[in-house]
Amino acid sequence: MKFSISSKIVSLSVLFLLLLSSCSVDNDTQSFDNSLVSVKLKGTDSQLSKMNVEILDVQFKVKEDESNPNAWVSLNTINTGIHDLTDLTQEQELILVDVEEVTSCFIYNIRVVLGDQNSVIKNGVEYIMDVTPEFQNGSMNIIGKELKANTLYEFILEFEIDESVLITSDGFANLNPKMNTVMRQLQLF
Repeated sequence: MKFSISSKIVSLSVLFLLLLSSCSVDNDTQSFDNSLVSVKLKGTDSQLSKMNVEILDVQFKVKEDESNPNAWVSLNTINTGIHDLTDLTQEQELILVDVEEVTSCFIYNIRVVLGDQNSVIKNGVEYIMDVTPEFQNGSMNIIGKELKANTLYEFILEFEIDESVLITSDGFANLNPKMNTVMRQLQLF
């Protein structure tokens, strides 16, 4: 009986030591050299009844040379599709990118890539909006910021609704996106 109890204690002690030795400080700590980003969209107060825009993607420009094929990096955009920006005023925001880990680097610009399903309703009349040629690849805002490691960056893109829409006298509507960018920064550790 004494042998049985002693062998159980020894066996449990060995098992405990094996489990303890398999965990090390090196495995529990990790190098965090990346940044976290979040991107939200909101609209300004407007005289329009509705402003629907089709959102396809959110991208960062990480290379100065626009001709470089890797100049623009797509983020994990979670709320693509058609959204009424007149619903996103005051405290309402649409989360486009929800806390994505990105390589810490210099960000030249941020852009929202728009589709062609854009419309506006003014005085009860719906107009299909054409995106002006200079914004075919998306609405772009200058950031000019080096993202630091271990930091969360929140970008809030405020779409200037009334300033972005031009309704012509012949009944056409053009979308010339104008946005302001607010950036908040939070050091993680």
